[in-house]
Amino acid sequence: MDLDAQKQAFYELVSPSRPNDWEVEEVMELLAGIPADYRRALLAHVPTIWPISHSLCFSFLGEGVKGASRCPPELLSEWVRQILSRYEESGLRAARDFMGDIDTNFLQPLHGNAGVAVDAIRGAMVPYLRGVSGLALDLAADGQGRLWTDTRTIFVPGRQRLFAERVDNLLFLRFTVILQWGYIAGGSFRRQPDGRDFAALAARYGTGAGEGAIDAYLSCFPDPARAGQLLLLFELPRVFDLIRRELPGLVRAVQPLCQRLLAEDQGRCGRRGDQVHDLLRSILLPPDPPPPVGDHRLQGDGESGALSRFPDFYDRLADGRAGADHVLTLLVGEPDFIAARKRIEQTRAEDREQFISRLAGVLEQTRAQGPAGEKGPGGAGRADSIVLTAQGGDRHGEQEEAPGLSLLAEIELPPDLAAVRQRIEADLGEVPASYIQAAAGMAGQGRNLASGPETDGQIVPPAASFVYDEWDYRRAGYRKDWCVLVEKELPAVMTDFVPLTLHKYRGLKTRVRRQFEMLRTAHRFVKRRRYGDDIDFDAMVDALGDRQAGFAPSDRLFIRLVRDHRDIAALFLVDMSNSTEGWVGRMIKEALVLLCEVMEVSGDRYGIYGFSGMRRSRCELFHVKHLHEVYGEEVRQRIGAIGPREYTRMGPPIRHLTRMLQGTDARLRLLITLSDGKPEDYDGYVDVYAIEDTRKALVEARGAGIHSFCITVDQTAQDYLAHMYGRGNYIFVNKIENLPRRMTEFYRLLTS
Repeated sequence: MDLDAQKQAFYELVSPSRPNDWEVEEVMELLAGIPADYRRALLAHVPTIWPISHSLCFSFLGEGVKGASRCPPELLSEWVRQILSRYEESGLRAARDFMGDIDTNFLQPLHGNAGVAVDAIRGAMVPYLRGVSGLALDLAADGQGRLWTDTRTIFVPGRQRLFAERVDNLLFLRFTVILQWGYIAGGSFRRQPDGRDFAALAARYGTGAGEGAIDAYLSCFPDPARAGQLLLLFELPRVFDLIRRELPGLVRAVQPLCQRLLAEDQGRCGRRGDQVHDLLRSILLPPDPPPPVGDHRLQGDGESGALSRFPDFYDRLADGRAGADHVLTLLVGEPDFIAARKRIEQTRAEDREQFISRLAGVLEQTRAQGPAGEKGPGGAGRADSIVLTAQGGDRHGEQEEAPGLSLLAEIELPPDLAAVRQRIEADLGEVPASYIQAAAGMAGQGRNLASGPETDGQIVPPAASFVYDEWDYRRAGYRKDWCVLVEKELPAVMTDFVPLTLHKYRGLKTRVRRQFEMLRTAHRFVKRRRYGDDIDFDAMVDALGDRQAGFAPSDRLFIRLVRDHRDIAALFLVDMSNSTEGWVGRMIKEALVLLCEVMEVSGDRYGIYGFSGMRRSRCELFHVKHLHEVYGEEVRQRIGAIGPREYTRMGPPIRHLTRMLQGTDARLRLLITLSDGKPEDYDGYVDVYAIEDTRKALVEARGAGIHSFCITVDQTAQDYLAHMYGRGNYIFVNKIENLPRRMTEFYRLLTS
């Protein structure tokens, strides 16, 4: 194929885009130098990469030409999948770096003879980390290849390849993760400098004396980043001793690797007597036998960890950047004390709010269960003691000094509340009395803080967010953690929409109500059974007659009471995109009102949710009625509040409702979508891509045992609904005014 024909074929692949001719010519000249079969294999992936990033596509073709002799064509699909994952996680530069070394980054890990990918071992490492630490810590790959922690998540380089053997890389990665936990448990990120510490720095470096947390203290040093790393080195003897006491096997196994790294660094820098090197060697490779493990005070208040000694330590080592600094970075990482402080403050506030709200619920429940005069083990009424602690304890003098502190010892905390209490005590040393007093006061008011702030007498709960994958048919794989779905409460609106709708369809409502009454659970007697609750006298007479006549009598001599049980759970997903504005949206709401009224007769469990949103980062799901919520005035008001919003990204809400239905024990689980058009969103979620992702979400629901159906008013629905839902799993309402009647008929036929 000549160059012009090759260029024309490329333009057809990227149509309707029109890239610069010089860029295309440059890539085509490179492609001309490889075999035709391999060139076609590379170009076959252009439609997958081009819509995501034009620059990434050109880079892929260039690097693909370089790796043509090493990467067989059958591995290109997997290479593309990993390239796109890198691009979506960390951007264009990270994807180009990944493509730049195809042997180290792709081929060797693929054959299992290179480093360790964090994503591959995270499933096993996180339970190990949580089991060792007793904390709900998480593990994630850092996009810039750094090792650090914010005290809730430990970030590590995406791939560990320091050693030739995979088992060594895995062992060293485990040790560095545990070392970060040691700093968290040892309180290194929770240190609280006092005024004397700031004054000492002001006198030494000329910085203004102030106050604040450890990050403010480190900012007073000439090089704050270097000071943060050296502070972790300053804390390392104490933390390493803790790990040696808790995990001696891990320490023994990793010491040869540490010795190898120190020896390599010393040989590389060509100097002896480096202070960082000597200090690391004395800590990590102590004499044999090692010194005895002491009694460690993990809050860092021992003499060995006093901050007053740290400035001298910093001055000795701040300029020693040669030698073992590389090993120091591998071990302690590049700490971010500002991020750690923000996370600690956030966690502390969350724990406080959670503890107060849950303890208030326990107190309120305890007060409701026990009568005021019931005596507990201490001789005083339990409810009385709770009231007294909330009010200051006038009748119990011993509680006046610290009212409420004895309350935790008087009641049995549920496991989730006990876990929150344990976290608070690990952070602050003890549960502050103000937390308990606030909970007792809240219990007296009968208000639960977990429901959120009050506005105009109405409690508005915080929105919950969920992350879901999205199917990309072009790469035949998922985009991991691609969409964020936020579950919101649809505010109730005072409107006469429901009464007017019921009056408008009063005749249809009465007729459909009778039909749904026939679907209710019924008890009936079934005759001529082999076993049952009583004797079937008609069958007995026939059997006696057969016996007298010389025939073998039937053994079906019983009558049985059959309890027909409708075990059905249905969720209705309502399209709230801007295309439903006007009479289409009004008819959908009228159909929902009529359906709710008649479904109350059948006794089926049902829920209603609306969906809309804009872009993958803001998919919205609006609660109208939960599965077990009673259909009442508030639900009617929420139906009246349904209105047009933005776009129609259907994949995330379908996956979310699938997860909801998976948690129910119903025999028949239905997911019914009401929509006026095909899925579409602002950020490229259109046409084939949107249809294929929605279809994949519906396939996932079918695999979970959930039956999906669609009711649509789109006149072009025949073109795509059969592909998405399957034949027979959708209906088209050609006259929108017939939607309320058709919808109730459809549900009755579906469940009868």
